Amino acid sequence: MNRFEYFKQKLSNPDTGQSSITTGDKVEGEDTGLLKVNPSSGLRGTVTPPGDKSISHRSLMLACLADGPCEIDGISTGDDVIRTAMAMVAMGALISSPTGSERVVVHGTGGELSEPTKPLDLGNSGTGFRLMLGLVAGREGLFVLTGDRSLSSRPMDRVIRPLSDMGAVVDGRAGGKLAPVVIRGSRLKGIDYTVPVPSAQVKSAILLAGLNASGPTTIREAHKTRPHTEELLKLCGVSVESADFGNGGGSSVTVFPGKVSPFSTRVPGDPSQAAFWVVAGLIVPGSDLLVESVYLGPERSGFVSVLKRMGADITVEGKSGETADLRVRTSSLTATTVDAEEIPSLDEVPILAVAAAFAKGISTFKGLAELRVKESDRLATVASELTALGANVEVIGDDMRVTGGRITGGHCRSHGDHRIAMACAIAGLAGNDVTSIHGWDAVATSYPEFVSHLAAIGASFQYEELSSVDDGPGISPSKVASRPSPNTAASDARHSVLAIDGPSGSGKSTIAREVAKMLGMAYLDTGAMYRAVGCLALRREVKIEDQDALEGLVRGLTVKVEGSGPGQLVTVDSEDVSDEIRTEETTSAASKVAAHPAVRKRMVELQRIWADDHGGGVVEGRDIGSVVFPEARLKVYLTADAQVRAARRAEEEGAGPGASPLGAMLERDERDRTRTDSPLTESEDSVKIDTSSMGIAEVTKVIVELWNKRTP
Repeated sequence: MNRFEYFKQKLSNPDTGQSSITTGDKVEGEDTGLLKVNPSSGLRGTVTPPGDKSISHRSLMLACLADGPCEIDGISTGDDVIRTAMAMVAMGALISSPTGSERVVVHGTGGELSEPTKPLDLGNSGTGFRLMLGLVAGREGLFVLTGDRSLSSRPMDRVIRPLSDMGAVVDGRAGGKLAPVVIRGSRLKGIDYTVPVPSAQVKSAILLAGLNASGPTTIREAHKTRPHTEELLKLCGVSVESADFGNGGGSSVTVFPGKVSPFSTRVPGDPSQAAFWVVAGLIVPGSDLLVESVYLGPERSGFVSVLKRMGADITVEGKSGETADLRVRTSSLTATTVDAEEIPSLDEVPILAVAAAFAKGISTFKGLAELRVKESDRLATVASELTALGANVEVIGDDMRVTGGRITGGHCRSHGDHRIAMACAIAGLAGNDVTSIHGWDAVATSYPEFVSHLAAIGASFQYEELSSVDDGPGISPSKVASRPSPNTAASDARHSVLAIDGPSGSGKSTIAREVAKMLGMAYLDTGAMYRAVGCLALRREVKIEDQDALEGLVRGLTVKVEGSGPGQLVTVDSEDVSDEIRTEETTSAASKVAAHPAVRKRMVELQRIWADDHGGGVVEGRDIGSVVFPEARLKVYLTADAQVRAARRAEEEGAGPGASPLGAMLERDERDRTRTDSPLTESEDSVKIDTSSMGIAEVTKVIVELWNKRTP
């Protein structure tokens, strides 16, 4: 189905409910799609990025308030914008499109929004959610705004606070900070508000609320953010005054209450999406790309200035107003320093980090705190995923340093973040080996045509479905250049796992290390992974018993364990926690967090990825053979008398003579056996070995012989 036709179909059947959009159905953390990108050369052709997402949201919202029909050409058809459009329909707007046209006609409500009969589900769209708060504030009725799990973990108090100052009656989870958020109609007054951290979303929400206030509303910013809302307000007849004080003096915008008049507009190409193709053309050898119809207003073209400063061959062609084409050719880049003010929305930072990874020298990105509250902690995920691909990336506070070199390729994850996924794909085009991006379907929120555009410029890639998606916003066979035969690499790798399970003190960690050494196989200490989560929970003062808080903690988290023993390296989102995970406090926390389903689910995902990356290996834990790798070639269950196990643990921990943590061990055994998620159990097809009277070498020899007998 044509993407725009899908967009229209959703709007013509509003009774099917917003939850039917694919991204809203997915369970957070699932791998919904795998894109494998091959190294490329000579990318050539023309790419027209989708309509600007920010302008699309704002155009639809203002059209909903208009007192007559509005025409919008070139609107983005990503899931985020569909969510906004469906919310407008739920509040009384009528949206249609002429046959064969990519234009939408919105018949507005004249500002009299209908009270929706069910919550407005904005899915994964932070922009849609925050702007919607301002749109409905002060409008008669009760409005409940919700979203998916990722959105529900992002802070909304930056918008709710000024709206409350205006008189809005707003409440939400966590003291009004998190979705779902409830707004009841009330009379608003204009305010003069200085935004603590400049944000176009916060500014826009206040401006939209100001349309229905009793007096003028002024927003002041330390530096100017994207002016799309002001520009559109002027287009539809609203009185707006803007002032730019220059020389770092910031800016202000004042909106006066008023009605929205009908308007017509064309949404230009999204510069944040265009940036991916621009960088692709710069870093892939022998490339020459034309990126068409890109919006290049002063607050949106910062990425072009940064790249040119790095030595990029970029030519602006066919400029008309704020829109132009960008001609891009392969270039030799040098490092630079980027201040947050140069890229006000910070949306282009992930792909600029990719450019920096191919540049000569060390690039520094300063003041990126705002990236921590995007679809993922984008600062941490840029670092972790580019590092996974071979880049040298370091996060220092709210700054990021990228040392130029090469991308080797490998496995990375989207963390449910469309920009992380696309940045990794572009990096892979210029890498040395195949780059696999897990969770690719996150891209559907903003750029569902991305893979077809990859194909159009000569890129080589394959897409695999890791779970079922409908033939809508998710990627379907018609949207990829090639689809491989069913992938057997993952199953082969997992079949090559030697799983060792057993209770605490059974000797599984020591024995697993020895077995791996004798067989020349990779070894994974899963206990270290849970200790790392426990360490992070303590650092962030997350209460272990708080299920929602733990879910938020591990969502998109990357934990890596390399080696064993004293030289073991354990990182959480690229931060070294090797020493901290061995403290008594962390050990206690690890045992408790491991009982939470959300934590175990995330660790299982990471353990399976580890096996895929290493082609199998020796993995030890408590549910390895029963849950994580049920297809493992050999499953071993180690056990021992409780007194023996307690004595071993006391010796490991350096306790004095006669000391025995038997009570704590029995308590741990009971917790492991009775937990509802992945309890400690002996698989029916496992080999049980009682190690009470056996030495390490003896047990190791038995397991190695068993493995060799089962290995072709």
